[in-house]
Amino acid sequence: MVKLKDIPKVDRPREKFLEKGADALTKSELLAILLGSGIKGTNVKTLSQKILRKFGDDFINTTVDELTQISGIGKAKALQITSALALARRIQDEQNNSDNLILSAKDAIAIVSDLKDKKREHLVCLYLNARNSLLKKETVSIGTLDKSLIHPREIFAPGLKMHAAGVILVHNHPSGDVAPSEQDKQVAKRIIEAGQLMGINVIDFLIVAKNDSHSILGELHNTKLTNTEYVAEGAQSSLFDLLVDANQAYFYDTNINDETPKPKNKKNAPRFIDLFAGIGGFHVAFHNAGAECVFVSEWDEPAQKTYRHNFYKMSPEIFHSGNFIGDITEVEPQDIPEFDILTGGFPCQPFSQAGFKKGFGEMRGTLFFDIVKIIDEKKPKAFFLENVRHLFKHDNGKTFETIKKVLMEDLGYSFFYKIVKASDFGMPQHRPRLFMVGFRDKTIDFKFPEPLKELKYNMSDVLGGSCDKEVGFTLRVGGRGSKITDRRNWDAYRVNGKIVRLGSKEGLKMQGFPEWFKFPPTLSEVQAMKQLGNSVAVPAIQAVAEEIVKTLKKHGR
Repeated sequence: MVKLKDIPKVDRPREKFLEKGADALTKSELLAILLGSGIKGTNVKTLSQKILRKFGDDFINTTVDELTQISGIGKAKALQITSALALARRIQDEQNNSDNLILSAKDAIAIVSDLKDKKREHLVCLYLNARNSLLKKETVSIGTLDKSLIHPREIFAPGLKMHAAGVILVHNHPSGDVAPSEQDKQVAKRIIEAGQLMGINVIDFLIVAKNDSHSILGELHNTKLTNTEYVAEGAQSSLFDLLVDANQAYFYDTNINDETPKPKNKKNAPRFIDLFAGIGGFHVAFHNAGAECVFVSEWDEPAQKTYRHNFYKMSPEIFHSGNFIGDITEVEPQDIPEFDILTGGFPCQPFSQAGFKKGFGEMRGTLFFDIVKIIDEKKPKAFFLENVRHLFKHDNGKTFETIKKVLMEDLGYSFFYKIVKASDFGMPQHRPRLFMVGFRDKTIDFKFPEPLKELKYNMSDVLGGSCDKEVGFTLRVGGRGSKITDRRNWDAYRVNGKIVRLGSKEGLKMQGFPEWFKFPPTLSEVQAMKQLGNSVAVPAIQAVAEEIVKTLKKHGR
């Protein structure tokens, strides 16, 4: 174990804070200063990382009792940490401007003013702390209230996660009539009673329309509960069914895609980790290639929701074991479970130095350095990295040469690379990407799979009509909505003589995602298109994944 005194002074949390300020420290380094010292066998930096990983985003609300359950953390130290967190929360609340304080129905309606113009019915929850400060605004349901995705657990699970004291529900009526229906009253009363069981007070239930609003709480006293039907659950007559396990609330906020395939029997299958995972293109590809995912890292919260929505049923153990994490920089490589293949489409920030003579040292400050640390610690059998084609020529090729040198000379792996297009494997977009594959057994002579001779389908198939382009534009992030004649256009096409724009349904097909893959129902179309633009073309990844798995088996994995 590396002791803190063995770490260069410049990298020790206290010295780093004094020299560079708080912004230069990670969350775990800041916590390490509060902890002061580690425990036997674990230095303070590693201990702080484990604590943050255990509690995740909810660390800000950690209690003394929860902290003292960690070996080596006594009541005095736990009290010191929780007091610091409480002080930070209190100061933050007091600095919040009046827009974040909800003291009346008028304040609540102002925050959700956009609902008045919605053409479909929405249910929005405003979660408040004990001082009526807004913790989070979340759209829970889109549809019609009597035939929607609404279920009490979807309302209270996020509240339990953030330790909310109360919630205000706001529901819109596109018809313009704010009078509550009998179904509105039934659902509202059941939610209020569920809130009493959950310990989260339902402060108000508001209906808004174009030019009016209405609170229905006062009309519920004489409402008798009948069986309320929820689309996903069927008839539900018992309040006991409303109880939510707070420990599992994390998994309820996106629902689960019931169309996702069940886990396969993968005894002796190669194990892979999915870094910078996005919405799971690598996961689909390697799952189809017969491998098993054991660890996932993705920092973007909306992408996390899409990932959980589609893979919870396929790989539940990842989520239950705490191996679905956000920021990879907060994880110690030794805490990652054993695996055979490392995968990832890592972001490529410009390296801070032009040369490439410093090996590991040159990677610092880039996310590629985290890949280097994991490979160095875990020594997997193989890696598969993906990036934009431009990486090959970035900084006159010096960036690519640095990556190649570190993987080959410093880590001791073979290195194979190729620029591969999505259209090489049947997809109707070019989408050229740089694929990099390597093996710890340097005697392996890896061959990239040969391209297909024909497209699996073209843009006419994608768009459901006669399109003037057989191969479409590469999906991108941003820049949507340009005129079809604009050189920046990538989402407008002429179909059957009319101009149409790509949506997420068409984007999924262009990226080769399977038919069962769905975006969460509450995810906006803007977010869905952004996630697709950041994703990978699944068939191209899968072709290489199958070759890697086959190669490992051939050489006696």
